[in-house]
Formats: sequence, structure tokens, C-alpha cells
Amino acid sequence: MLKKFLRFFFIDEVLREDIAFLKKVPLFRELSDRSLAKVALIIFKKTYLAGEKIYENNNEANVVYLVKSGQVNLLCGNINKVVEEEGFFGETSLIENAKRTCLATVLKDSELYLIYRAKFEDMVESNGKIGLIIMKNLASMFAARLKCSEV
Repeated sequence: MLKKFLRFFFIDEVLREDIAFLKKVPLFRELSDRSLAKVALIIFKKTYLAGEKIYENNNEANVVYLVKSGQVNLLCGNINKVVEEEGFFGETSLIENAKRTCLATVLKDSELYLIYRAKFEDMVESNGKIGLIIMKNLASMFAARLKCSEV
């Protein structure tokens, strides 16, 4: 009985930590704790070492990556972008079936949270409101990027 209680307590604590992290990621802005818990349940956690490639140009794009800790470098043509804690990349994989256009390499040992498009779609099927909020957040981010590129 105690063992069962401890297991549930640990799972709840991990879930609480994941929700707290997801609250900091702009992609999930305006989601309730309950909705964030549903997102947390579809996350796959993976640790990468410095220098390790996450993906290369032309790899299949079916995962969005959230940086829990560490740093990742994205090399897209001649443009370098460093993604740090609470940042994310690969978000277009949630909305389109395309190939990667960048090389993603780990700069510092990193813990990444991965959300696979198939898992995301399953979650959205059962709760459209979560998907709608995330898509609105994505649309706002894409619009802001377009405005910056017009200047």
C-alpha cells in the first residue's frame, strides 16, 4: 500500500514539475493547468550531449522540441540561432508534413521534451480547445516573424 502511494505521489510531483515548465513556454500560453497536464502526458523526454546532432537538413519533420535545459544551435543556411531553456523549435512540424530545413546541434548537454505530431493530433482530436489555443499561439508567433522580416 505504501509503495503504491509513493508511486502515485512521485508521478504527481513529476507532472506538477512538467506543468510548471510548460507554463513558461510561449507555445502553451493561456492553457489551463488541466490542459497543460494533458500536454505533459504526451511528452517524450530525451537527454542529448554537447555536440550531438538532433536532426539534419531534409530529415522528416514530425517532432516539436522544447528545451527544458541546455542549449541547441539551429543552422539554417547562413543563419545561426541558439535556442535556450524554455525555448522551442521545430514547431512547424505540428502543422505540416515537410522536411527539416535546418541542422540542429546541441551546444550544451540538454534535456529536451519532444512532442510527436501523431500524439499531438490524437490529443487535439479528444480536446479541440487545446489545439485551438496552441494554433492561435503559433499563428501569433508566425505573424510576428513576418512583421520583423518586412522591416
